[in-house]
Amino acid sequence: MANEKTKLKETKGVFKVIGKVARIDRDGAFREDVLNKPDNRNHGRLYRSLRFGVKTSPTNEIIVQAFDYEPQEVFLWNSKKREADPNYKGDRIPFETWKEQQDELREQGYVVLQSRIGLDYDEKGKLKTKGLPRFVALKEIYENINNGDSVVVEGTIRYSKYKNRNDEIVEQKNYMIERVFRIKDIDFEDDNFEEVSYFEQEMVFVDADLDKEEKKAYVTGRIIDFNGNFEDTQFVINFANENGETDPAMLKLAQAFTKKMEFGDVINVFGDVINRVVVEEVEDEEEDDLLAELGGRSKPKHAQNYVSRTYITEMSINGVDAWKKGVYTEDDFEKDSLID
Repeated sequence: MANEKTKLKETKGVFKVIGKVARIDRDGAFREDVLNKPDNRNHGRLYRSLRFGVKTSPTNEIIVQAFDYEPQEVFLWNSKKREADPNYKGDRIPFETWKEQQDELREQGYVVLQSRIGLDYDEKGKLKTKGLPRFVALKEIYENINNGDSVVVEGTIRYSKYKNRNDEIVEQKNYMIERVFRIKDIDFEDDNFEEVSYFEQEMVFVDADLDKEEKKAYVTGRIIDFNGNFEDTQFVINFANENGETDPAMLKLAQAFTKKMEFGDVINVFGDVINRVVVEEVEDEEEDDLLAELGGRSKPKHAQNYVSRTYITEMSINGVDAWKKGVYTEDDFEKDSLID
């Protein structure tokens, strides 16, 4: 009799970005509409979506987003009730009832855990925060933040793949909004400024490849969702410092992934989300003598050079804070395998 497959357990990922709002003014940044897909079980339901950028530095911008249908019920939590009754599991009430009584419910100690926002300050300068159903939070966020506002955005990471028009498989990493807080204006030029584009991700190790020329290790991790579905995605370990020289600590980490970790190990990594544009101004070559003999005017300054842009999009691992060996085997991921 074959060994039973190990049940696939969700591997969770979270992110936190601090920066300035961008693209909130673009068409489609916020949408409210009724789903018109007869074959979809949510056909006819009202939905809202939100998508905007957070510039964590002058050259790095992370796109964050969220989507939800208008709920029929709202889940509420009350800590006082839990203290009085250890068996308390929360309350569910109709969405319309929550809308009418939300202020009273907050005064009674009830909170909504799905989304949390803080977009305004009170007279004492304290940020006022509240829990809201995601469907409601999306509209409040859109109506109360503008391009250039400084914010903290936190949430979860989802992974997926799709085929583009060229029939190529494209990998997507979606940063799903759960909390948005307004903060003091950020000054990227301040000497004390520190960029925050942080992520943590638990994953099943698949393999890793070390590229000594690029001074990078490419790590393939398997992400398992709540329903047991899984996707492979790529992470990067950069072991070159700002001067292009080898960073011994990061090289050691890269080598650990290629030599010590094996398929099926479950690891929790942390690092930086990078979606950066590198801009380089390239000078034209000097005019040679033959062309100089032709006479005429010199090129105007605006045409004497051109800008080269390189786009870097990656999840860069900086370290590991948990490692469980031998959790899964390849057979655990065989979707159609039969168990005797």
